[in-house]
Amino acid sequence: MTKQKITASPLKEVSPAKRIEKKSAKAISRLLGLKDYLGNDFLSWDLAMSKAWELSRIFGFSPLRTPIIEDFSLYKKSTRKNSDKEFYFVDFERGEKAVLRPELTQGIVRTYLENKMDELPQPIRLASVGPVFRQEKLQSGHYRESNQFDLEIIGEKKPMAEAVLINTAYRFFKELGINVQLQINSLGDAESRKEFNNKLLAFYRERGRRSKLCNHCKKNLGKNSLALLDCREDSCTKIREGAPQIADYLSAASREHFGKVLEYLDELGIPYNFNSYLVRGLSYYNDTVFEFWAVGNDGNANGKLALAGGGRYDSLVENLGGKPTPAVGLAIGLERSMTKLKENNSFITYPDEQELVYVAQIGEQAKTKALLLFEDLRTSGFNVRQSFSVDSLRTQLEEANNLKAKVTLILGKKEVMDETILMRDMDSGVQEIVAQKKIKEKLDKKIIRKVGVIHG
Repeated sequence: MTKQKITASPLKEVSPAKRIEKKSAKAISRLLGLKDYLGNDFLSWDLAMSKAWELSRIFGFSPLRTPIIEDFSLYKKSTRKNSDKEFYFVDFERGEKAVLRPELTQGIVRTYLENKMDELPQPIRLASVGPVFRQEKLQSGHYRESNQFDLEIIGEKKPMAEAVLINTAYRFFKELGINVQLQINSLGDAESRKEFNNKLLAFYRERGRRSKLCNHCKKNLGKNSLALLDCREDSCTKIREGAPQIADYLSAASREHFGKVLEYLDELGIPYNFNSYLVRGLSYYNDTVFEFWAVGNDGNANGKLALAGGGRYDSLVENLGGKPTPAVGLAIGLERSMTKLKENNSFITYPDEQELVYVAQIGEQAKTKALLLFEDLRTSGFNVRQSFSVDSLRTQLEEANNLKAKVTLILGKKEVMDETILMRDMDSGVQEIVAQKKIKEKLDKKIIRKVGVIHG
């Protein structure tokens, strides 16, 4: 056996500054187009999720969860760009072509068919939430991973289905204090769109127009002309102003259906803007389509960043292997909704945290009693907070003030021995001594007990 001589390199002394610099160079940053949820971001997320699940239950939607990874064939006929470029492909066993889902609707329809929900009494109302993945152009409000709250009504042709979905989304934004404007249009049935597409193609092919389109729209011309109306590039929206309107080509049945949807919205008191250029980007839509646009402080709606969108898709279930089945769906973008919550400062506190009780303690003996008191109040429905790891009463009172607590309960050695609690009104600073056994009775005169809410 040949012996190898191993020589050790001489150790070099590295200065502390060099070590810090070297450590910093190894720090790994978050990938572009992705988002962390910290502190108030997470609170606004929880607030939006709670409201979404609450409304979905009120309006009779059943929850479900579908896989993040799906078969590519679910989406290849309904992509926004008629290409594979928006997908994140996943290496899978046995050579299946799998992708991270770009939206929830197709996976929900697959679940509907695979679990034979089409054999149940119709319609079926389904609600789901989760991340979607798209290779988006990185700009404000666009993420490579984002989260959607999705509502689907499958097996219902009547226009009331659109009204239910629109009403649910409208209440979601209204109750969160987000100012929105509903944009709505009708794409008509297949025959309506065929005639309209011919007129639209002729319009865009006229001399001088095609050269001004963005590169994406130039590629779409002749493939999916309807998608040209959905482009948000300034050059394309300017050309679009002179384009023919699909409302002029609707069949009698489509016109009647759309008129009934608008009647329902009027009855529900939901204001809307008839937008003849709204088409949505996906190829499976027919008849009613809609979006919710954020309204700024200047009163203008931002059409480049829809907070929610949806429409009717009466052919998708059949295209995915089922029998002809009418359906309509809606997706709410949670990241974009959270941004508006932050702008409105709605994310700072939960609605019930305006009636917060803070439990403070001084000394080891008081910690145990404070913990027991905390658990008793929490299980009794009071909204309580504490910081048992902190010894300083001053620090605890500062935290209670930052949390906007209405009342702080203070336990020290004397209170433990006397079986009392010092109750401090955080607004006035007035303190009073209360017997421990009467503390809940006393709090009920000052505090609204926390209503039990299951957060989504």
